[in-house]
Amino acid sequence: MAMTLKELGRLAGVHPSTVARVLNDDPQQRVSEEVRGRILALAREHGYQPNHLARSLRTKRSFVIGTAIPDIANPFFAILFRGIEDALAASRYSVILANTDDEPAREQGSIDMLRGRQVDGLLIATARREDPTIEALVATGFPFVLVNRHTDPIPPNAVVPDDYAGAVAAVEHLIGLGHRRIAHISGSDEMSTGHTRRGGYLDTIRRHHLPADPDMTVRGNFREPGGYQGMRQLLDLPQRPTAVFAVNDLAAVGAIRAIEEAGLQVPRDISIIGFNDLSAAIGAARLLTTVRLPLHNMGKAAAAHLLAQITCDTVAREPVVIPVELVVRQSTGPAPA
Repeated sequence: MAMTLKELGRLAGVHPSTVARVLNDDPQQRVSEEVRGRILALAREHGYQPNHLARSLRTKRSFVIGTAIPDIANPFFAILFRGIEDALAASRYSVILANTDDEPAREQGSIDMLRGRQVDGLLIATARREDPTIEALVATGFPFVLVNRHTDPIPPNAVVPDDYAGAVAAVEHLIGLGHRRIAHISGSDEMSTGHTRRGGYLDTIRRHHLPADPDMTVRGNFREPGGYQGMRQLLDLPQRPTAVFAVNDLAAVGAIRAIEEAGLQVPRDISIIGFNDLSAAIGAARLLTTVRLPLHNMGKAAAAHLLAQITCDTVAREPVVIPVELVVRQSTGPAPA
């Protein structure tokens, strides 16, 4: 038979409510370290399992957060989710993960499912710049935070990377190496990440009075096959680029594969730069110059932003923009003579 709070209290010589406060890390608890240690030791010894249903009924919270991401197989979202999970676990919250495959219908279905499970709030990494699902969620007043991507205009309950500054840093780096024909393999313009990074690329090209050739911007996607196909298009141009800024590391890895298949070398013939820094997760990205985004910290920040809404009734006043950093490795070099 399962051990109860009342029985633990009897063994520890304290009231059951004191046991509950200690086991729940209640900041209002007023017990000595000796009593606290005795309660925790008895709980471990007897394999005590908290009754989460009773706790939920008492507090009117489920202590569960729903998270919607596009693709758990993508290392980017795996690292992001780990940051979310670590932050929530520290606050004794659990997570339910929904994978949407970046399809609007599945996004809507996932959010409906998560709310049906009585989650206390949502962390959403699937938003589009114009997103009816998010608009409907706003109308309900339900707690949620957008992470990595945002709707337009950027709302205060968003935790996102500084995509524009990262794109500018990437292109400035290539210009500093003497490149003048700089191409961009973009992501979908429906996503804030693709749209904003492309904007940073174009603004930097114009600011340096370089040719804004529309053929030098090709639509890939956020995956390796998109980067590969985009690079194939660029290699077919009458005058190919000497450098390419890819929307993320996966697209950059695909671009490098296309370059090598064409008998060319990186960076001798074409320099490549990515975005996100997945070097710890993807072997092919270890030598890639990239814009580093602290994914784990972004996940933790998003979780903290949401918990502030839930536990403190805090209304976000402005979005959290995560700084990024240029990391120079071996995939970029001087423009070929």
